Amino acid sequence: MSYAFRELFRLDDVDVLPAAGGKEVCFADLFPAIGVPSPLQDWAANVRLAEAPQIFLLEDVTGAGKTEAAVMLAHRLMAAGRADGFFIGLPTMATANAMYSRIAGIYARLFVDHPSLVLAHGQRSLVEAFAASVLPSGQQERDREQLDETATARCSAWLADHNKRALLAPAGVGTLDQALLAVLHSKHQSLRLLGLFRKVLIVDEVHACDAYMQGVLEALLEFHSRVGGSAVLLSATLPQRMKQALIGAFARGHQGESPSLIGAPYPMVTSWSPPFGIQEKGITTRESVKRSLAVRYECDEQEIVHAIERMLCQGRCVCWIRNTVADAISAYVRFQERLPREKLTLFHARFALRDRLNIEDEVLRCFGKDSTPQERGGRLVIATQVAEQSLDVDWDFVVSDLAPIDRLIQRAGRLQRHSRDALGRRARDLDARDERGEPCLWVFGPAWTDEPQSNWFKQVFEKASAVYPNHAQVWLTAGLLQRGRIEMPGHAREFIEAVFGADVQSPAALEKNASAAEGQGYADASIAQQNAVKIAQGYTRGGIDWWSEAKTPSRLGEEQMNVLLARWQGDELKPWVDGSHGWAYSSVRVAERLIARGDEPASPARSKALEQVLPQLPGKGKWSVLIPLDRTENGWQGAAWAKPRRDGDERRLTWLYDARLGLRQGEDNGGEDE
Repeated sequence: MSYAFRELFRLDDVDVLPAAGGKEVCFADLFPAIGVPSPLQDWAANVRLAEAPQIFLLEDVTGAGKTEAAVMLAHRLMAAGRADGFFIGLPTMATANAMYSRIAGIYARLFVDHPSLVLAHGQRSLVEAFAASVLPSGQQERDREQLDETATARCSAWLADHNKRALLAPAGVGTLDQALLAVLHSKHQSLRLLGLFRKVLIVDEVHACDAYMQGVLEALLEFHSRVGGSAVLLSATLPQRMKQALIGAFARGHQGESPSLIGAPYPMVTSWSPPFGIQEKGITTRESVKRSLAVRYECDEQEIVHAIERMLCQGRCVCWIRNTVADAISAYVRFQERLPREKLTLFHARFALRDRLNIEDEVLRCFGKDSTPQERGGRLVIATQVAEQSLDVDWDFVVSDLAPIDRLIQRAGRLQRHSRDALGRRARDLDARDERGEPCLWVFGPAWTDEPQSNWFKQVFEKASAVYPNHAQVWLTAGLLQRGRIEMPGHAREFIEAVFGADVQSPAALEKNASAAEGQGYADASIAQQNAVKIAQGYTRGGIDWWSEAKTPSRLGEEQMNVLLARWQGDELKPWVDGSHGWAYSSVRVAERLIARGDEPASPARSKALEQVLPQLPGKGKWSVLIPLDRTENGWQGAAWAKPRRDGDERRLTWLYDARLGLRQGEDNGGEDE
């Protein structure tokens, strides 16, 4: 590298050069707030490390300290000179935000200096904690103040400027998508792959990957292993065949044969490296996170409502996790007249970003590890899947709509997650017994039958039938719940394999549905293989025409549209959220089949106002749909055009928005499916 090039970019100042790892320390020094490490954490602190690239797969119950164990492994690899940093990939922006908050306070202990910590996802600049950590452009990075061990997280402005640079940071947290793009036919692919070089790739909630994402992750692990990187995968609920595929991909990257796994015990740590081969070790888990949950399977929705009301009257905090936004809104409206406004929260993905971040903060404050009885008591949260992963929250009573067993285990992990006394005060001793009584997970589902009809699931959950398309897996889950109890970790392996195992049999009436869902999974995995960069081919055209502006999706599924909400003030158009980044904070993602293009303004004056606003929008509005809202007797209301149906029929749909309910369809849309 020439001297002129180095001076032009001042690579040492923008934090892209490898950061020195500190001397290896014990677990207590790295995590002083944890008095006694869990068995998993103790294993991570003492396991023998290989000289070569290695992969670890940590399976343990929710709350067992998998994140700290992964960070401990990353620290030891860095201290031994086998890695220069880490990146933690999570399934969603919400979970990435929560993880960033956890890592920000400890990451500097892993390095000699105080390097940059990046939050990597599309809305990172709008997360206040991260935005506050970005240093002014040109500020000296290693002054005495910045090296203070008590300093908060920080990030160089150059790294924070764009996601394509984010993986170059020594430390990073973000959505898994940012790492997957390193092996997809996409612009800046090679820069992202370079950013992961000699990093420890940590993938949390790895079970959340669908068939397509798993296929891309396998390609990433193969590349990462080939160039000498190590990986740590975390999960509470991972099917055996998924474990086999992921570890096999890493082994192939090091030109090794795919190892055969046995995988019987649970919890379990599985590792592979060239010198040691495959190693599987069963471990115990912390006594306080061993769960014996009673399960009540209930098909009467009114009984669900009565149970929630009883718990609230007793001063308990409650969460009902629903499978769709529409069902969550319906439940919220049902309780709206029964509870004070400040005691009821709706939490789903269809809020303007500013409102959603506010709700996330409220949920973490009122139900997080350090929440008080005054903050928790008598409060009800109606949530969707946004509450089931990586959020360190704890409710006294949890109800869930019926979903596949891996999702239910995750949701159950939010039930009495932290030991508390009878009043809801958190116990300081991690192994203290919870005094709130036996936890009981209520599951709302169709009436159980040994011989289901083909519409068994859809007749109760019409909208959710598309969210979980394999209805045989849902039925198998319901069958397991008839036992009336979930033992964790005792039932974990048995239950997961009973639903997702290779030899599972579907009932006759659901066989067609199960075959279609399984076939779609194979198709999605095939697309992943097609879209991923091939090691053997190198950077040559072959099969796919890869042009400079190529952008291959990191996820499949229903196409989403970025919707920008605005409000009319007379004939002046304002973003829904005032202030800095107002348009970005006013954005929400919606299925393109529901919102594909905007509606025409009602007057010439408003048309002119719209034309004046378009240049101010992200991308000048090219990739978004703007929905201006008018204040009406029904609330803030606007309209947009849905994607034409196959018969060419176009539909103009009415939309309502407020900060309590989010974006929802008007009642005049003829029952359009959400």
